[in-house]
Amino acid sequence: MSTLEKTINLLNVLSENQIEMIYSFVQFLSSQQTKEMPEDEKSLDDILGNIVGAIPDTGKTLEEYREERMGERYEAVN
Repeated sequence: MSTLEKTINLLNVLSENQIEMIYSFVQFLSSQQTKEMPEDEKSLDDILGNIVGAIPDTGKTLEEYREERMGERYEAVN
């Protein structure tokens, strides 16, 4: 199993707050990138683009997905 697959599996089990924390950290890392990168290395934007492409497209908008996740979370509590 690749690192990307392991990461996606972990993201699927994390809570919304934990995912937002990770996203904020990745944004911070992205803002710290220097302009002078070796040509053979991919930028963080390229890597994130690959991650987005690896997740199956369900045709749902971000808001629909978020509502579904929140519904699942509250159904489990009730």
